[in-house]
Amino acid sequence: MASTSAALLLVAVALLVVHVSRKLFKQHKLNLPPGPTPLPIIGSLHLLGTHPHQSLAGLAQKYGPVMSIQLGQKSCVVATSPEAAQEFLKLQDANFSSRPHLRSAELIVPQDIVFQDITPVTSHLRKILVRELTSAKRLEASKYIRTEELAHMLRSISKETGPIQVKTFFYRMSSNILTRMVLNKRFICQGQGDDHHAASEMQEFMEIIEEANSCMAAVHLKDVFNFIPKWLDLQGLDTRFRKIKARLDKFHMNMVNQHREERRTNPISEEQKTFLDVMLEQLDNSNFEITEELIQGAIWNTLSAGTDTTMVTVEWAMAEVLRCPSVMKEARSELDRVVGLTRTVQESDIPDLKYIQAIVKETMRLHSIVPLLVPRQSIHATKAFGFDIPAKTRLFVNWWGIGRDPQVWENPLEFVPERFLNGAPHAKTEFNGRHFELIPFGSGRRQCLGMSFAALAVHTQVANFLHAFEWSLPDGLSPDMLDMTEGTGLAMPMQNPLVAIAKPRLPPHLYEG
Repeated sequence: MASTSAALLLVAVALLVVHVSRKLFKQHKLNLPPGPTPLPIIGSLHLLGTHPHQSLAGLAQKYGPVMSIQLGQKSCVVATSPEAAQEFLKLQDANFSSRPHLRSAELIVPQDIVFQDITPVTSHLRKILVRELTSAKRLEASKYIRTEELAHMLRSISKETGPIQVKTFFYRMSSNILTRMVLNKRFICQGQGDDHHAASEMQEFMEIIEEANSCMAAVHLKDVFNFIPKWLDLQGLDTRFRKIKARLDKFHMNMVNQHREERRTNPISEEQKTFLDVMLEQLDNSNFEITEELIQGAIWNTLSAGTDTTMVTVEWAMAEVLRCPSVMKEARSELDRVVGLTRTVQESDIPDLKYIQAIVKETMRLHSIVPLLVPRQSIHATKAFGFDIPAKTRLFVNWWGIGRDPQVWENPLEFVPERFLNGAPHAKTEFNGRHFELIPFGSGRRQCLGMSFAALAVHTQVANFLHAFEWSLPDGLSPDMLDMTEGTGLAMPMQNPLVAIAKPRLPPHLYEG
């Protein structure tokens, strides 16, 4: 943060002679949404702080759910209510389907479909992603992978006798599921005759993801100031981005070369093809211009987003349940009634586990997967709620703020799964993108493609961890003392990872699968 502040000061001094652009002068004539008065040069950058979603939610309390904010040279609008989110993500979805240029995406994953505008090529790739990974057919076909990895996970935790860092086990399970679906390769073997080479490969990828999430969450000055030369690296972020890109390129090249060699020596049937097989076929057999960069972007998006967001959500859910003994008791009562104590939870049980579903919804409400949805940008000038929205205005939907809005949620800072049960005000609220008070995966044509996979993974993991183990906090820590401070990153983690003790509560043979 200090380096960013120093860089901001340098920019302000350097541009003092041009501190009001003609663009800003023209905008004074428009009926823009209310918002904080911008300072010369930097606009309202100084108001963002280390947790922009929190700062913007605070500003929305003063200026309203549709708010203008000037970030450097960029005009932005922030939506912080279900009605505002619906206006921009549904009613004006087409106009706000563009993405602003982001330096991090340019240097790390220039062909990631999440950060690109919608084109025939990206639409084609999105269809492949859905068909090969998240469609009902593929989820059913890959069910055995999730079942096997869950068994590995339960066995691994059952062997621990002391405190464990819970997210490590979540990460292993999610990573192995995705790498098996994408590459037909299990990177993390959890102790039984580990493939150390594979483990080191996955460790490298985990480090790449963590570093990328850390620095991509920072405000890059080149994203908000057009005049900064590309060669000038005021914050040191470009250097970090390029190092991440070099590591990612090496990882991807090794992964693809290994995969091609494996397929050359061991041909497979059509039914055995992985996501990577299908993507590599696109290089030669597609009507679209598919490149290695596009394939790398698709693989990166699938592995990083699919692993990190699932892990973060499950960790927050477990922390909240540990902090609320009454919730733990109710969840376990439902699990024992529906599933019993003679088997583990199966995916087919989830529709009958209404309280577990409520826990997941409440976790996603209170601890947003991505607190600020990936920014969009208006293609044409428009109006919303009587206000003028110029072309190329950046849109931030503050889902974190919506999830904690007292106008929408009673006692919004309390963890209350019961608010989603039958008879409660939000009993029919779902996170499918059609109920704008609960949009952790976004909505509209830029909605997260992995929603169905992530939802299935989170429900199954939370249910099994609560069903298979008695959980307690180490060192006599009382539940109300558990640190629930938010960390920083694209996916909002706990600042201090959850550490807990797990004691098996099912028959021993159920942990031997």
